[in-house]
Amino acid sequence: MNKVLLASQNSIKLEEVRSIFPEVDVLRADLLEVQSVDVRRVVEHKLEQVAALRLPAPVIVEDTGLAVAAWNGLPGALVKWFVDGLGAQGLKEAFPSHGPVTAIATSAVGVVFDGECEVWEGHTEGRLVDGRGQLGGWTPVFEVKGTGLTLGEMGFDDRMRWTMRREPLLAARDWIAKRTAARR
Repeated sequence: MNKVLLASQNSIKLEEVRSIFPEVDVLRADLLEVQSVDVRRVVEHKLEQVAALRLPAPVIVEDTGLAVAAWNGLPGALVKWFVDGLGAQGLKEAFPSHGPVTAIATSAVGVVFDGECEVWEGHTEGRLVDGRGQLGGWTPVFEVKGTGLTLGEMGFDDRMRWTMRREPLLAARDWIAKRTAARR
């Protein structure tokens, strides 16, 4: 497979992408991020910018969102700003404590390669809980449905089994492999 670039410097994202694309390199580019709750829209906007660079290698763009049922799907892709302002525990505490706070974590993974773009989504169901674990972002307060564990307290192998990034990254890998084979 060709060299693959990831348009992100997020360490959690990079670690998970490397499990699917071991030879991935980081693309250091200042991409503007459209403010939207829709992770697919955020990724599509970034893909447009990456496509304009006309790079010879496939470039992966990923964004994640957390849709909380009690807030009609908010904060979505804006979750980073909520965690930056409130902290992960503060995000969880923003909800009333009477009953479970269900949420869906979504990842949109997009690839631009040879002028073509494609986007895939993955979802993980869960709920917000008091923070557990050391992983960054909102992962310590997101307990994956049926596991009793937050993404933040899972070891890497378990996290890769449950992460919302896994399926779209695998789809991206297959898509890139088909395009690479067709070029030969």
